[in-house]
Amino acid sequence: MQGGFLAYALLIGLATALLVAAFTDLRRRQIDNWLNAGIALGAPVFWIVTGLDLVGVGYQLAIAAGTFAVLAALFAMGAMGGGDVKLSVVRPFGTDGSVD
Repeated sequence: MQGGFLAYALLIGLATALLVAAFTDLRRRQIDNWLNAGIALGAPVFWIVTGLDLVGVGYQLAIAAGTFAVLAALFAMGAMGGGDVKLSVVRPFGTDGSVD
């Protein structure tokens, strides 16, 4: 992964945000919008730092759109909560597509 220290700092921030989301969801059965927004707004910074090209960004956005379509249907059926849908949609934004 390119980006060095800043990329790892952003990944640590993502991990921290996901832990906060898990604890607040367990405690209050609610995931705050500011948490999801923070993850989503950090994604372009992560993509730039890691050198993700426009095709990679397109894949990220396509994955997010597909995830939203499936999970929004599950939400409509009452199978999952809205916070879970939002968090699941923004979660892939913390990856650069590499497996190393």
